[in-house]
Amino acid sequence: MGSKPWCDTDVVSKLPSCLSLKIFQFLCIRDWLSCAEVCSSWRDLIQSSALWSQINFSSEKEWFTNAEVKQILQMYRPFVVHLNLRGCTFLTWPSIKCVSECRNLQELNLSECSNITDVMVQKLTKGCPGLLYLNLSATNITNQALRELSRNCLNLQYLSVAYCCRFTDQGFLYLTTGRGCHTLVHLNVSGCTQMTVNAFRYISAGCPALKQIVINDMPTLSDSCVMALLSRCHCLSVISLLDAPNLSDLAFKAIAEVAKLRSLYIEGNNQLTDVSWKALCTSSLGLRKLHAAECTRLNNTSVKYMGTLKHLQYLDISMCNVGNIGIKHLTDSLSAPKLRELNISYCSQITDTAVRRIALRLNRLYHLNLSYCGGLSDKSLEFLSDSSICSLDISGCSVQDQGLASLERVHLRKIVLAECIFVTDVGIENLCRNVKYLEDVDISYCAALTDRAIRTLSFYCRGLITLKMAACVKMTDMGIHYLTTGTPYLRQLDVSGCIHLTDRTVRHLERICPPLCSVSMAYCRGISKLAALRLKSYMDHWEHNNDEPCDWLVVKGLSSMVTPVKTEGTGEEKESIRRGRAAST
Repeated sequence: MGSKPWCDTDVVSKLPSCLSLKIFQFLCIRDWLSCAEVCSSWRDLIQSSALWSQINFSSEKEWFTNAEVKQILQMYRPFVVHLNLRGCTFLTWPSIKCVSECRNLQELNLSECSNITDVMVQKLTKGCPGLLYLNLSATNITNQALRELSRNCLNLQYLSVAYCCRFTDQGFLYLTTGRGCHTLVHLNVSGCTQMTVNAFRYISAGCPALKQIVINDMPTLSDSCVMALLSRCHCLSVISLLDAPNLSDLAFKAIAEVAKLRSLYIEGNNQLTDVSWKALCTSSLGLRKLHAAECTRLNNTSVKYMGTLKHLQYLDISMCNVGNIGIKHLTDSLSAPKLRELNISYCSQITDTAVRRIALRLNRLYHLNLSYCGGLSDKSLEFLSDSSICSLDISGCSVQDQGLASLERVHLRKIVLAECIFVTDVGIENLCRNVKYLEDVDISYCAALTDRAIRTLSFYCRGLITLKMAACVKMTDMGIHYLTTGTPYLRQLDVSGCIHLTDRTVRHLERICPPLCSVSMAYCRGISKLAALRLKSYMDHWEHNNDEPCDWLVVKGLSSMVTPVKTEGTGEEKESIRRGRAAST
């Protein structure tokens, strides 16, 4: 029998246009351009304004040239509302000029575009009077660019100049004298260490309607700066002050007197005492997110004050001086009924008793981070059975196979076991038998695991989407074979440092591209560059090198594992276990 005519097999064109557009929205820009050449009906769909209202060149910047960007913007500029050019350093004036002709543009991201000049900013702000969102972080703009913003951006609500080091306090003086930027509700000045108290005074005078301000990575930030900002900014509801070590109780008492916070992010401060926490928790009863990591003077009494926040949903007190008494205050408090996420990682005083109280009293808890709590044992996992937790991080804890076997009747979707060096294949098998709906698994640096563990994951957890198995030094190509045959929905994979993987791993991975769209293969000395490059065209994120992993593994104490194994090839992956910093504001 002959093949059916194209008109009979083109299902997309027969669908209602709204459904066809939904399908095309899952594709990238390159795919849109290819689809437009298939037939006239597809071309008409691709040219719809609904598709081109949001253009993201950033995710495909390696595949586009300046001329192609210019051509696309010229064709679809009446439709463009949201435009992401982050990191597109190849752009020159002709393409930027086309951006300035997108008269309906409301959201523009130019962060990390080192080629952006003050003149370009001037043309953009004049040509796009409806801009609401502008991200200029990590660019080389100066005071002149800020002057143009104050003249032309009458409706601007979001502005980021984070890590822009070439402007001075004078730039913010323009905010008080120009017509624009008076309606700003969000401002990000992270990393702008050149700013002094005068800059914050000008911001306060020029942007009194500010509701959210981000001042991260500012070791020069002082109490005087914060109080200058608060002199007129009385509407602040979100403040982020990560890595501001010089702030004291004086600054936070001033915040408590003025602001009614919904989110507060602090990190790396050893000066704040219970005085600050009492004042903040008393004044901002509507606080929903509180990130107070690495505040070494935060103690059990501080947590007692936090317990008065009856709307609290997110709490991070990692690397603080909190123990079982603090957790008792929290679980017996007004915060307990609504708390959804709790991070108490690196709290060495926490024991199994605290975990038992968490499991019994925090009935709506979704995510729990217990990583590197050295006082925990297998008993803590037994207590978590029957709990509401769907995401669990126990990295670096002394849990063993028996503990994983006791984790029953819990609807886990994500589990992080990185650096749980006592966990073996038996433990993974016990876990997967009890928890079959895992979607995100991290077993990085679990040096005792072999291909058998991957076979178990593939057999029981067929809905797996993300797997990180960095530095699992006993893995071989056979493990990847098990993975690709048993997990049809896998999207992200990290096998960095898996020194025994070979080019056969790449052949296995090609079979699941798509959906696989992110792969990390750093320190995979057995995978050739030529083979690894075959995957690159499928990936949103791709990483590979042939460097020797010895120095890298020494950091984790795994260098003794870098020896040949007797099986047919081995794979391991490196995943840097990062502490959770603050959620983005």
